[in-house]
Amino acid sequence: MNDLHYAVIVGINRYPAITDLSGARGDAARFRDWLLDSAGGDLPEGNVALVTATERDEREADVMSAVPTRENVNRALYRTHCAVRAAVADGGDWADTRLYVFLAGHGIAPFGGDAALLMANAAIDLLGNHIAVRPYLSWYESASPFHEIVFFADCCRTRFGGVTAFGPPFTDTTEAPDKVECFVGYGSALGDPAYEQLSPDPDQSRGHFTSALLEGLRGAGGGTVTAEGEVTSDSLAHYVRRHVLDRTAGELVPQEARFLRETSTPIVFGRGLGGVGSYPETLRFPPGFRGGVELRGRGFDEPRRLDIDGADHVASLVPGLYKVVADSLTAPEFTDGGFFEVVTGGGSVVQF
Repeated sequence: MNDLHYAVIVGINRYPAITDLSGARGDAARFRDWLLDSAGGDLPEGNVALVTATERDEREADVMSAVPTRENVNRALYRTHCAVRAAVADGGDWADTRLYVFLAGHGIAPFGGDAALLMANAAIDLLGNHIAVRPYLSWYESASPFHEIVFFADCCRTRFGGVTAFGPPFTDTTEAPDKVECFVGYGSALGDPAYEQLSPDPDQSRGHFTSALLEGLRGAGGGTVTAEGEVTSDSLAHYVRRHVLDRTAGELVPQEARFLRETSTPIVFGRGLGGVGSYPETLRFPPGFRGGVELRGRGFDEPRRLDIDGADHVASLVPGLYKVVADSLTAPEFTDGGFFEVVTGGGSVVQF
């Protein structure tokens, strides 16, 4: 069990002064389920704070009484970093500490920040009631109560330049013991919306980003599992970006997930996952194509060199995202920019 991993999870459906959502509270509960699963995050239940409203809270709330608020989230975050500091002081290894922060609901991109979750008591003239990812992340990097920080924000990133991004009220009182490793996932590109997959049953509505995220964290049928049997920040980001875009291709503005990784090595979310092997993929280049290409992708310490003589090339590859790049600048443009994905079972023909 990951006793030194902690999490604060926020999901908001009810916004009395804005429009309500359907899936955010359920997404938060589903992310909590993954964290507590022994085959998932494997966190102790006491290390996970779920910050949401009850159904009764949602029914009775007006904008002045709606929860959760900034104070509710800040209190949960404060308790987690007090708890981890106590655990480290009691002999725990700081290098094993990790904080997950999951945010789902309405969001904006305020001035001085790149994403902020609006709290339940937000209104068009109360947009300062938010949790802004960037200033909170900056505090955690500076104060360093945790070695690894993981933020996931499934919310819109619509620009609001007249709103200032607020940071946490915590005071930085400790010297950083070492470099903090950070991994951040946003549900959409800066300035763009994020969508829900709506269902006639509100309990079945889901955010596209969270659905792809949880699929990836659980291995996605091998689609995010490395050759070492791990789900990492790199393999997860590749999967989520592609699948969120696929799921929202029919929207006026397709949703594009974005990830920021500031780590010396990928963060590992799962180990010992089975079902991963290498599969023969047939790479078919444009008719008459001859020359050298680089094959780039997971499991390669450096790009693999291929010499193409006009015939198909068969490569044995593990599931994941790959790209081929021609040596010659005058080579014909490859389909999909040379990107292709290998899925569990493999055996497909990739036409460039």
